[in-house]
Amino acid sequence: MIRSYKYENSAVQLKLHDLILSFFDRIENETGEFDDSFFSTDLLYLANRHPKILKAPCITIYNSMRSWSQQDRSNFCLQIRDSNNIESICAGNILPKRLVRNANGILKVLRDLFLNLYKQVLDGDAFNTRFTTKLRDHFDSFSKLNPSITLCPICGIGELKKHQDVTRDQYDHYLPQSIYPLSSVNFKNLVPTCKECNSLDVKAEKDIVALASNKKLFFPYDSSHKGITVSFYIAVDHMNVEDIVWGITYTNPDNKIDEVTSWKEIYDIDNRYQGFVKARIEKWYRHFWDYMTSSNLAFLDDTLKTLTYQQFLELDEESYLNFIRRPALNGFLSGSLLAQAEIQAKHYSI
Repeated sequence: MIRSYKYENSAVQLKLHDLILSFFDRIENETGEFDDSFFSTDLLYLANRHPKILKAPCITIYNSMRSWSQQDRSNFCLQIRDSNNIESICAGNILPKRLVRNANGILKVLRDLFLNLYKQVLDGDAFNTRFTTKLRDHFDSFSKLNPSITLCPICGIGELKKHQDVTRDQYDHYLPQSIYPLSSVNFKNLVPTCKECNSLDVKAEKDIVALASNKKLFFPYDSSHKGITVSFYIAVDHMNVEDIVWGITYTNPDNKIDEVTSWKEIYDIDNRYQGFVKARIEKWYRHFWDYMTSSNLAFLDDTLKTLTYQQFLELDEESYLNFIRRPALNGFLSGSLLAQAEIQAKHYSI
């Protein structure tokens, strides 16, 4: 991914994740009759407000577990905890528990419980009443913590909403909740992304753990992530810009080759960048050419004008206002004489 987010660790919404994990910590070594004391005070309040989708499945799960051996109960609870260690999962050190749609028995109950925690409890009236907060409050706090991120940190091309906007972006379950529901209310697994990255045409419900190169993925909240640099070059030039064959290279200061490979595969980065540049490169070049031939700048020599324009694009990129334009235009200027000549000819024929 292009950039990592700062993690908002003070939001009240994180509490639901802690509450449900604490429940499984509490019952891991219990074998007696179910008791409301297995719930914390806050979770009991939510359970009583959601008797069918929260309290009943917790009781069902416990009553099934209590007849198991201690080893089986501990392994079961460990799978839930491991599925929420998102950073270790991304590093390839842990495999999360898969619970797909055809899960049955106690696994189906567990799957439905965690899915309903996200879909009905997290931003529901009971949670809002208990903690006086909505999911929008988390989004606003998150946005303020990451003020410079206005482009999607996954792809670098899609625009994001900010806390000043009337609407908010959707949270993408980095590990898809349809496959890995046990991490559905873990905010280290919830990542605001642009609509395209979260669309059915791109990531959708891909099993990113299965697709990961050597099981390694970028962790969205990795504070040490140094980003990705993209370079474009012309592999085959053509006078028609749409027929140019582009080459793209990706570099990462930490040499995270596997993570870059996984990212490109999961988010269809090559095809999206190819399409994005092909649709805009003529406009970008026209802007550059209009600048270079402007009568207002006739007192400057071409070398200085080019340096000034490049400085503008670099500042634009450093401010995270544009990620693709500078490297794509550089590749076009250095490698596409045919298309440049054609665009200039059109310019003078108007």
